[in-house]
Formats: sequence, structure tokens, C-alpha cells
Amino acid sequence: MKERINWIDWGKALAVCCVVFCHMPQSQEWFYYRFLQTTIITIFFFFSGYLKKDRGSTHENWRKYWHALIIPYLIYNVIAYPYWLIKYFMLNGEAPDCFSALRPVFGALFFEHENIFCESLNGPLWYLPAILAMHVLIDLCRKTRYQHHIMVTLCVASYFVYAANKQYAFLPNLTFIGIISRLPFYYIGYVMGVNKSFLSLNKKQSAVLCILFITISILFFQWHMQTFYSGEHMLHIALFYPVNILFLFGILYGCKVLNGVKSPIITNLSIGTLVVIGLHAPTISVINYVISHLFITNATPNYHWYTALLCTLFICTLLYPIILWAKKRALCLIGKTTTI
Repeated sequence: MKERINWIDWGKALAVCCVVFCHMPQSQEWFYYRFLQTTIITIFFFFSGYLKKDRGSTHENWRKYWHALIIPYLIYNVIAYPYWLIKYFMLNGEAPDCFSALRPVFGALFFEHENIFCESLNGPLWYLPAILAMHVLIDLCRKTRYQHHIMVTLCVASYFVYAANKQYAFLPNLTFIGIISRLPFYYIGYVMGVNKSFLSLNKKQSAVLCILFITISILFFQWHMQTFYSGEHMLHIALFYPVNILFLFGILYGCKVLNGVKSPIITNLSIGTLVVIGLHAPTISVINYVISHLFITNATPNYHWYTALLCTLFICTLLYPIILWAKKRALCLIGKTTTI
């Protein structure tokens, strides 16, 4: 059995719960909501880079990607499709025609993209093909003598592509935008993982750095939002990166503080990240539907933070038995091939 890294389990568990929280309908005018939407997914990309292993051969690498990323992406989209059909029927009072029925299929095949021909089927899954693309990119670069030169160049280029896309919106949404916006954080994680960085622990120092980095990140985000409203486009994009990197390391140091606290719930949430990511969006829609009908309104609920937090805890609790079952009976749902 592979020994787990407890502080990483804490980071993944907290991040996946925050993802659920951020997908609860809340007002875009609320500062904390915009802040978490901007930063939380960065944690997953960092850990994906940090834990990236060289399995020695292209075959072994792709075998890992097939089980850890591709199969879960396909399974959770297949699971979401009957829900999509039911939702379509309830909204339109009739079954979809052939073109409408194929739009979410094309959307999933095009990595959760939306346009006139396709729509996202299970939107939160976009990050799986994004991580796959980054893994493959690292694999290709490692075959050359200049892997770090190439990756640094690509990370710098990604900033300009991301900035241009914010202005002209020429990239397909979700996965492709995710790749260019989060590649630097994945690469930082990869370099730190290769160099076995971030292994020492000083609780007091980590606690201070956690508070300091998150506080500065929040201040930078306030500046980031001000530049958006004032039309300072390039500065707005530039601030996106320090906001995320400061938040990331604030969370990492916070997880270091929690490293001595071992909890099977945290470990299982970390192991079951794919279960939560893959199933929470339909679950949220069902909860929204039930709440809107209980209060006799057709509008989508707009939760306050405390309601969203309670719903997040409810959803994670609801999905927790599925994680435990998947660990024993359906390893494909957690991206594994062997018992954990």
C-alpha cells in the first residue's frame, strides 16, 4: 500500500469541498465568492504537478492516464446524461429531438465546451482533460534536454494567450481556458515535486505564513477587481497570477499546520475527489429544484454563504458512502486500479 501524504490529503479535501461550495448558486457581487471562484481550482493543478511521476515509458504513462483521467471522465459524463434527459423533459415538456440530444454528447467530447452545436454535459469535469494535456506536455518536454526552458517559455506564453483571450474570447471555453490560465501553477508544482520541496514542517512558521499569504492574496484580489471595473485590462490579468500563487501557498502552509491531524474522513474525501467532482453538479441541481418548489418559485435559489455551506456539507455527506463503496467495489470511479 502506498503511504499517503496527509497534508496533501487535507489540501485536496478542502479544495474539493470548496469547489462544491463555489458551484452553489450565489451572487457574483459577493467578494468571498468571486475570490474562491478565482483561486480554488489552482490547488488541484498544483497537486497534479507535484505528484506527477515518471513511469519510464509512454505505455506506462498512458496506462495511468487512461485509468486516472480518461475513464472517470467518460464514466461521469455517461452518468450525467440520463439526468440531462430528465432535466430537458422537465423544462420543455417533451423529449429532445436528435440534434438537441446530441449537443451534450458533442459538448463532452469537446471537453465540456458550449456553442450552437454543443453544450456542457458535466461541466466540473473540464479539469480532467486539462490535467491530461499538462501531463502529456511534461512527458514530451522530458524527452528533450531543454524541458525546463520549454516549459518556462510556455508558461510565459500562456499569460499572453490568456490575456488576449480575455479581450477577444477566441478560445473554446472551460478546458482550453483552464490549460492556459493554470499551466504555470501546474509547472510550479511539478518542479517542487521533482526537487522534493516543501517537505519540512514548522507549525508556528507555517501558521504565520498561511495567514500572511492568504491576507496578501485577498488584498491583491481587491486590487485585481478594481482594475477590472476601471478597465485596466493587462494589469487585471497580471494580478490574477500573484492572487493565485499567494492563495495557493497560504493554503499549502495551512495544510502543513494540519498535517499532524489524521482523519479518515479527510483521507477518504481526498481519495474520492473524482466522485465529488463527477457527481456534485447533478446533485446541486436536484437540491435547487427541490428548494425552489418548496418555496413555490421557478427562479434558481440564490444562497447566502451559510446556506451554501450547509448544502455543501450535505452533498459531501451524501456522496461519502459512494466513495467508501467505490474504494472496495468500483475503483474506476476514483481513478484507481488497485485497492488503496
